[in-house]
Amino acid sequence: MTTSGGLAPQMRATVGSVIPIWFGEETAPETMLGLLSRTLADVELLIDPSRLVLVVDGCPRAEEPARRAADELARRAGGPPQVIVKPENSGKGGAVCTGFERLLEDDAVEALSTRDCDGDHDLWDLPQLFGLLATVRESAGSDDVFAIGCRGSLSRPMGFARSELEQVLNRVTIDAVNAALAEGGVCVDERFTARYGRAPDFQSGYKLYSRSAAEVVCDSLSEAHAAAPELRVPWWGVEFVPTVELLLRGFTPAALYRLTWDGQPQTSFDETDLAEAYACQIAWLYERLELPAGLAMPLLDNALSASEFVAAPRGPDVIAELRRRVIERVYPEWSRELPGRGELFV
Repeated sequence: MTTSGGLAPQMRATVGSVIPIWFGEETAPETMLGLLSRTLADVELLIDPSRLVLVVDGCPRAEEPARRAADELARRAGGPPQVIVKPENSGKGGAVCTGFERLLEDDAVEALSTRDCDGDHDLWDLPQLFGLLATVRESAGSDDVFAIGCRGSLSRPMGFARSELEQVLNRVTIDAVNAALAEGGVCVDERFTARYGRAPDFQSGYKLYSRSAAEVVCDSLSEAHAAAPELRVPWWGVEFVPTVELLLRGFTPAALYRLTWDGQPQTSFDETDLAEAYACQIAWLYERLELPAGLAMPLLDNALSASEFVAAPRGPDVIAELRRRVIERVYPEWSRELPGRGELFV
């Protein structure tokens, strides 16, 4: 594979990047500037500033730090990034789509990435994602590909409970989509993800999309939000909903390991109701795929039974509540129970 130095000119000519910006009220402006400066450090070596879009998503306190960080970049790179300030918060999905739509106006952009504003997505993983995307695009003979930067550990950045439920969601996603596709005699092409475990880290926020994949990201999030605005899909579905739609449309996923912080610099994920955070996504998936209860619920129960979260202090209660909410929303007729912990030899 070409080295990152050889890839840099290609990347500057063809890659666009979006950084959605939102910070909690507890984050001081100077802290925001520090995180944004770290995120933008050296970015001009791989991304032409004109193809870098900073989207301030309904966060007035972040506008000045974002513009200061953009000015710092412009002084050293010789040109400014684009800055879009949205007056109302539209969720991370809305911010990403706003940036992607701007970049897709440029016919030279062939691949689009997203990076978080808190420095959690290391710039120097991007050339590896770019090389992977090119390899898979050539192998598949199609532009319908996307690359996922998988975290080597989910529990280190997110904690045990959330990491286990994330793995449940990833497994249910691939199994449910394959079940839906099987009716048409096809399945997901897992050749470029299978080496990363039972299911890849679909929920990772560090991805590189081909141009056609980025168009699906925008279309899928806007369509899901328009169909059921009360579900607030752009706030929780920025990774999940486009992944489902890309897999259903035959796009090839690819994966590699990337760096992540030992603990997240910031997060907007609300852990006060873990059961709801994952039940809403699984319920959306099952309704989208129109899977019968006799297929969908065993897929969920298989994933829950395999999770180590059943041994955590709160685990059985959260799992039972998650499962109850999926049944209540999608399959009220379902009555089979999971086996209780301690009833079987392991």
